[in-house]
Amino acid sequence: METGEVKMKDKCVSCGVESIHDKTDHVDFRLGYVEGAGQLCLDCYGKIYGLEPKLQGMEKLIKKIKESGEA
Repeated sequence: METGEVKMKDKCVSCGVESIHDKTDHVDFRLGYVEGAGQLCLDCYGKIYGLEPKLQGMEKLIKKIKESGEA
């Protein structure tokens, strides 16, 4: 990158927010890139593909255990 050069961030094709990746990043090295659709932000990628952050999943599990009286 030359002095004064500004890298443009790619935008999420679902919600339009800037992703963590530059437009010049190769798609093989991007998280959330969907071939044929484009770049997704990590939030949209998780929603579309049904992925939950690990801590949210653990919170739900703890809540279920407490509700069932097993704890």
